[in-house]
Amino acid sequence: MRLSRRHFLASLLFASSCAGSGCTGSGDQDEDEPSGLLVDFHVHLFGVGDEGTGCFLSDRQRTFASTGISPDYYPLLLRLLGLKENGQIDRDYVSVLVGQLRESSIEKAVLVGQDGRYDADGILDRGATNFYVPNDYLLKVAREHPDLFVSCISINPRRRDAFEELERCAEAGARVLKIHPPTQDVDPGLDRFRPFYRRLAELDILLMVHTGAEHGTPIVGDDFSHPARLVPALEEGCTVIAAHAGMGTFLDGVDFFPALVDLLPRYPRLYCDSAVLASTIYWRSLPRILEQDLVLERLIHGSDFPFPSNALAFWNRLNPMDLLRLSSETNLLERDLRVKMALGLPAEVFERGGRLLRLQEGEAGALQGFHEVAF
Repeated sequence: MRLSRRHFLASLLFASSCAGSGCTGSGDQDEDEPSGLLVDFHVHLFGVGDEGTGCFLSDRQRTFASTGISPDYYPLLLRLLGLKENGQIDRDYVSVLVGQLRESSIEKAVLVGQDGRYDADGILDRGATNFYVPNDYLLKVAREHPDLFVSCISINPRRRDAFEELERCAEAGARVLKIHPPTQDVDPGLDRFRPFYRRLAELDILLMVHTGAEHGTPIVGDDFSHPARLVPALEEGCTVIAAHAGMGTFLDGVDFFPALVDLLPRYPRLYCDSAVLASTIYWRSLPRILEQDLVLERLIHGSDFPFPSNALAFWNRLNPMDLLRLSSETNLLERDLRVKMALGLPAEVFERGGRLLRLQEGEAGALQGFHEVAF
């Protein structure tokens, strides 16, 4: 079924108005509720550099819109979360995130940082970097809320101190590492990164890599986001999460999902997540995933907070009461969780992230060592 321009604009407008209306969801929760620890494996830390956090946001990113029919992402984020440019956006963002997390069904969140682009000498190229959240700030926020956050550092393997940064962050408690190839201008499939991946595996740090389309920030292209680029890391023993499952949107020609499906039988340490796949422009993605048993067996729940889900994008798959209840849910973490449950993702998807991280219910942030778990 094709999503019309009218449907897209109407649903996006409705979701945005609900997010700012102060209304709350109601109604019985009749989904198949998970019984294990609920972990959101893909939650972004954000900042602009207020109060010395070390974050920065380029002028290009502040006015970036990936398509002619989508709004600028930075103003949309401020509106969604009720933030203002008051000299403490970084602190306020964390406060909103912590508040929504405590009020949601999610018990822990994997908090994701964002490294930048690096030049030929492995030095940070700030002029070419649009969005940057340093590992020091990420680890600081995680330390302040050990009951809520698991640290997902970001290290571009092109940086000349990549190994030193990895060792330093591992010592500080990092359990996951994120690489974002199209924004960081790095090809994760290069053989020269194999020693880096080997050390990741030795440290039992999970590797998350962006795959598929990217619409939230300027990129160098989609080629580096192909799941085949993950093979060197898998061959070196890493457990790899293909963020966004290689999906594209109806706005672009990217579709790496079939390639991911082909790789899964060959690599038992390859997983994928559902981050952003309940949003408007990814409305085709979750129905495709539901048709693939092996994908469901390797799928991990992630929201991509603060990017919002939209129940109305699935108007033909949800009953009217669910549409009303889910569309009026203002907690972005809870909304994403409930939309995916209502669409039929099995309970194991929402528990798998905690199992991979070896988290125990009621644990106050003291993470155990990771070992591969068979499901």
